[in-house]
Amino acid sequence: MALKNKINIFIVDDDKVFRLALTENIKGAFKKTPIEILSFETGEKCMEEFKITKPEVVIMDYHLNSKYPDAADGIKMLDWIKKENPETNVIVLTVDDNMEVALTSFHHGAVDYIVKKTETQFKKINQSLLNLFKMMEAQSYEKRYKELVVLIYICIAVIIGVVIAVRISYH
Repeated sequence: MALKNKINIFIVDDDKVFRLALTENIKGAFKKTPIEILSFETGEKCMEEFKITKPEVVIMDYHLNSKYPDAADGIKMLDWIKKENPETNVIVLTVDDNMEVALTSFHHGAVDYIVKKTETQFKKINQSLLNLFKMMEAQSYEKRYKELVVLIYICIAVIIGVVIAVRISYH
């Protein structure tokens, strides 16, 4: 993967063991990718750092308030993230294998929905991240291509301007 800039990933889950396991799994799966992972127990703790870092990816639990009932739930966090930075890609994790929860997550701006507590949870998360990284790389190439096209048009315009100025000065 040719990503040059560090990718910031936030993991938000009230299950500490899961957060640590997921962090280590992602680091192991993407050893050659420049990533930095920060993890948070609640959405509120995440929001403080989010305003500073503006991560490219947030992986968060749908049920963020299961351990702390007063904490914001995943959908409130998803709405807040998308309002604060629509470019952030959010992967929603949940123990609910429920179509309604999945549709709600997508409706609020999630890019993926993955059921936790399955044998393939980490593989699915890593595949989702890989797809996001490829998309980010393609967007980076697209941006550079557009900048190059603009530069070429400017050069052509300057050349045309010089040719016109030379012709005018000889007449």
